[in-house]
Amino acid sequence: MRTVTTPAAQSAAGQMSHQLSDLQTTTANLVARGNALADPTNWEGPKAHLFRTQIWPEVQNTLSALQTNLAELSRIVTEVNQRTALAGS
Repeated sequence: MRTVTTPAAQSAAGQMSHQLSDLQTTTANLVARGNALADPTNWEGPKAHLFRTQIWPEVQNTLSALQTNLAELSRIVTEVNQRTALAGS
């Protein structure tokens, strides 16, 4: 089986890795901000209660899963790009 990687593929993989890193940082920041809002010492009232009990738990779980998936995707992109580059040399 032939393995090929082009400079365009290597560039795309590098850019994707960078963007995945940015998304991981953004996701972590969203979790931190959401946790602050979910703390009744920071935000209280009917809308805060709705956020804390109904909205945030689901969003937090989704963001947690996204963090896991982004980390795995980043690992795979890096690994595939490295293996392809090694095989093509």
